[in-house]
Amino acid sequence: NIFSVGEEMEMMKPNGENVTVTVRRMEDEEGTPMESCPHPQQIFYVDLGVELDEFDILRRPENEPIALEG
Repeated sequence: NIFSVGEEMEMMKPNGENVTVTVRRMEDEEGTPMESCPHPQQIFYVDLGVELDEFDILRRPENEPIALEG
């Protein structure tokens, strides 16, 4: 699943709380800025503007269409 800078994501917390966050910045393993993460199993770093806790899960909000490139 591709996602991009500027996209809203949902952070699911272990306590059941869901928090909406925006992807502010993405970088590859070497620190090079990226606009999207298009490759399966690609290692990258993402700035959501909030601290993540262990076991938080990042996903697209429910009922959001997934853009397919082809």
